[in-house]
Amino acid sequence: MQDRHRPRYHFTAPSRWINDPNGLAFHGGRYHLYYQYNPHASHWGDIHWGHASSADLLHWQDEGIALAPSPGHDAEGCFSGCFALVGGVPTLYYTGYTQARQVQCAATSTDLRHWTKHPERAIVVPPADVAATEFRDPYVFQQGPWWYMVVGASHRSERGQVLLYRSADGLDWQYRHPLFTAPSLALGVMWECPNFFPLGDKWVLTVSIWPNLGAHAFVGRFEEERFVPASDAPLDVDAGAFAHLTLCAPDGRRLQWAWMNEQRAQERIDADGWAGAMTVPRELGLDSQARLTLRPHRELAALRQSAIPTMNSGAARSVLCRWAGRCMDMQARFVLRDKAKVGLTVLASPDGQEYTRIVYWPEARRLLIERAHSSLDRQVRRQDLHAFLLLDPGEPLQLRVLLDHSVLEVYANDRVCLATRLYPTLPDSLHAHAFAEGDTTLDLQAWDMGSIHVGEREALQTPDP
Repeated sequence: MQDRHRPRYHFTAPSRWINDPNGLAFHGGRYHLYYQYNPHASHWGDIHWGHASSADLLHWQDEGIALAPSPGHDAEGCFSGCFALVGGVPTLYYTGYTQARQVQCAATSTDLRHWTKHPERAIVVPPADVAATEFRDPYVFQQGPWWYMVVGASHRSERGQVLLYRSADGLDWQYRHPLFTAPSLALGVMWECPNFFPLGDKWVLTVSIWPNLGAHAFVGRFEEERFVPASDAPLDVDAGAFAHLTLCAPDGRRLQWAWMNEQRAQERIDADGWAGAMTVPRELGLDSQARLTLRPHRELAALRQSAIPTMNSGAARSVLCRWAGRCMDMQARFVLRDKAKVGLTVLASPDGQEYTRIVYWPEARRLLIERAHSSLDRQVRRQDLHAFLLLDPGEPLQLRVLLDHSVLEVYANDRVCLATRLYPTLPDSLHAHAFAEGDTTLDLQAWDMGSIHVGEREALQTPDP
């Protein structure tokens, strides 16, 4: 609780390194989040699967290690994968790594805590034109009479690709063909962590673009075991969030998590003893134009504590109101009457040495997170992030901003998200304000947020002065 950078309502492990969300499931009345985990150090390596569970999508209980490397296909690491209920049996599909080879593996369980590996089910040899080290991250789903598996790959080490396998029983798999191949070299050398799922009357394919180029989403049709995209757009830019994974909740919602990496020097991470966090679960949907929509899950509002009072300011014409906090949920609605910039400033010091700006620039149709002054520490990343955002005529700008110590997620009009990390150094870098460079009307609300980690749930966040 004394670590200024450790998030309170974004999931992270009790200690050490985490990365990709894995094996998301709702089973036995609880949600289960598995994740890539190094139990021995705060950096990538010696990859296991950690495990946490929740009854309400808010408060998470640590369940210990689910998978650990062992002699065989995963001797050098249990890499990313998914969960499926096959013939009523909880099953994990994941990539094992050994001897410069990536292998698709399976394990089963009766209690979701202890897992039995099945090396006889492994997919060891990738298709032609796919290297043995560019073949990973299985995602399994059922459609009609068939089970399908998609696997991330690189075609001839040149462009991203998603491979398609099929099975009658979820045990024995046959390779069919590429489900979809990157239409442009600009979409990366390798596609990791593919997800392929129905949404409304469409199918959605999401991929994480390697090396470190963010995530992308395609919307289209699944016909004759081929994916036919009709539209596509960035899902998360600049790898602010990566390795997206979804589950279908009991009420039919498609929920998505992603990993947010540290963006500071390893010596800073080692000193704190932990690394990595998850985004909040996001609810995915489609709008009237079949564009992918995303918003924080509705349960998150239950973590709101006291409303934060905002103070109207007359100090400068461009400053609309002020407040303070490091762990907040904020909603802002700007009615724009011109093309001037509007936005929010967070984690600002009174002397202006440190601050981060969230800016919408209507003329450029651009949403930005400006990080150049976010920290005085020169060993953290401070480049700006930006995404394309075109508002419809008369459409207000609606921001949902989740600030959780070093974690920042910015959702705009339910169709664009920017996610990143911030590491201010000054103890008084906790001030916030809304600004406008032109004529606008603002409606803003802000709340302090509680903790999602069991053991901290009764410890309310003390409002910053």
